[in-house]
Amino acid sequence: MIAAVDLAEKTKQYWQDGYTVLPGLFGSEEVDAFRAECERLWNVEGLDDDLNLRTEFRRGPDGGYAFDRLDPVLDISPTLNGAATGTKLMGALEAVLGGSAEILKCKLIRKEPGVKGYATHQDFLYWKWLDTAPDLLCTVVINLYPSDERSGGIAFYRGSHQELVPGPPGNPEGDCDPDRLDPSRIHVPALAAGDVLVFHSLTPHFSGPNDSEHPRTVLLPSYCVTDDTKLYQKYYQQEIIRRCKEMVGFERYFARNESL
Repeated sequence: MIAAVDLAEKTKQYWQDGYTVLPGLFGSEEVDAFRAECERLWNVEGLDDDLNLRTEFRRGPDGGYAFDRLDPVLDISPTLNGAATGTKLMGALEAVLGGSAEILKCKLIRKEPGVKGYATHQDFLYWKWLDTAPDLLCTVVINLYPSDERSGGIAFYRGSHQELVPGPPGNPEGDCDPDRLDPSRIHVPALAAGDVLVFHSLTPHFSGPNDSEHPRTVLLPSYCVTDDTKLYQKYYQQEIIRRCKEMVGFERYFARNESL
């Protein structure tokens, strides 16, 4: 467990830079259990079906689709549920955020070697419908393997979490335009297995491709300082409707069945 004096310093860094790292929050035995659980989930029959609404895909190095994530994941994994909602992490978050938090959402991402990363964005843009102040929202990265820039670790624009950054000229309501941000403030924290990274909902961030030889596996729960114990259910009720409207997976279904 992180000492109180260290947690105070990490809290200061979080509000100053928009993110902080809680080193070694989870021990090696816990990490081993999380890794084993992720391998189990990745081999559950049907979870890699592109018509499964909890499954998402990314373009792989060969141009095909790579099984990328499970979202949500906590309802099918007591082990990962314990990681995301246990007293160890929740206590640290209460200190950093300055209040008791409830879980908002949680996904498991496995970025295979060669799979591309994600463009610059701010999480709060997708949470505006919650009608909650951005200071009350954060995302956590529970790191299961060593992670750095080469493996496609998350890059942050340090200290750039004061407001929503407009999108590009052709889409001002879209994800933030990196041309409006200072590239000298980009930083990719190097993380060890068991480290936990916490970042503010307005912190601009992106990731590059995984150029390492191993998958980059992380558990990403998000939280809100609130007394609404039904927040997680509300989020996924909304998310299911969104995914159905966008027909997740159907483009691949019809591509495989041209006669339909």
